[in-house]
Amino acid sequence: MRGWLWCATTLIAVLVFGITLFPSHDAFGVLYVLVIVLAADRATMRMLQMIGAACVVLECAAFSIVHHGGSFDGAYARLALSITATIVVTILTIRNKRARDDLARHARALTHADRIATLGHLALSIAHEVNQPLSAMTTLAFSGGRWLDRTRPDLDEALSCFRQIEANGRRAADIVGHVRELTRKAPVARCPLDLRRIVEDTIALLQSETTARRVVVQKIFQNDLPMIHADRIEIQQVVVNLMMNAVQALEPVAGRRRTITVSLRADRSRPGAIEMEIRDTGPGFSQPDPNALFEPFVTTRPDGMGMGLAICRNIVRSHGGAITAANGTPSGAVITVRLPAAHAMAAAAA
Repeated sequence: MRGWLWCATTLIAVLVFGITLFPSHDAFGVLYVLVIVLAADRATMRMLQMIGAACVVLECAAFSIVHHGGSFDGAYARLALSITATIVVTILTIRNKRARDDLARHARALTHADRIATLGHLALSIAHEVNQPLSAMTTLAFSGGRWLDRTRPDLDEALSCFRQIEANGRRAADIVGHVRELTRKAPVARCPLDLRRIVEDTIALLQSETTARRVVVQKIFQNDLPMIHADRIEIQQVVVNLMMNAVQALEPVAGRRRTITVSLRADRSRPGAIEMEIRDTGPGFSQPDPNALFEPFVTTRPDGMGMGLAICRNIVRSHGGAITAANGTPSGAVITVRLPAAHAMAAAAA
């Protein structure tokens, strides 16, 4: 829980306790529910139980101080009402938090399922990407062996082959590593990341897919962009989904160049943010409002589930960003993702 929230919660609890120390003011004990409501978003369920119990203890303590030795009157009824309200609000808050936690867990499971489905579409491309360095390593190993089998072994050429084998081995390992990251079902781990590097890695991962479909990918990256504070796997999932959607949208295009342009630049409309734009030369969106495609189960493809863009929106929003869709000029579709820079997120959290 943030420090200011702890301070506000404690201050309200002390203030209510002080008010209830005045005779005939014990009815204000019902205001302890504000303490529970304020702590609900940041506290764990165990902490909420402890806070609720502490509020009840404070209510009883204030009542015993003010009414010690007094006769039974309406004050006891007010105390019972305040304690009941505090207990009921605590129980309802815990149940609501448990329901939200369950919903968040199901959302993460759905996001993971979408990631696996996306990788299913990319399986052939990934196999091709891994096969290229493996084939090169086989050829280079054969060549290195021939350089060494000569009457006068050429060590320089053989070493060159072995260095290339090592480089191709690292390349294959990187590809497998990226795939493993995307399939990993792990808790969100956010840290400062270079969005440019994530986009470049994703374009490289999709290279065989874009080449097979005769799609040209253009990159327009502004220099010296700030880092973002994000989860690498989730942001890469967004880029993969948006790129795959653009590739599939270009399938029916004939008679003109199939192009996807990925741009990264500082967001002019929102200082302290980065804007990523993915633009294609396809037919564009047929819907009057392209942003409706971000709603769950809305799709333009006969075989689509309508969850990819909805999951992208949820991921972007969870990172404090925004995503929009529009038709390009004179044709094509444009998806714009805005993500806050790491320093902007740190300033907002301070």
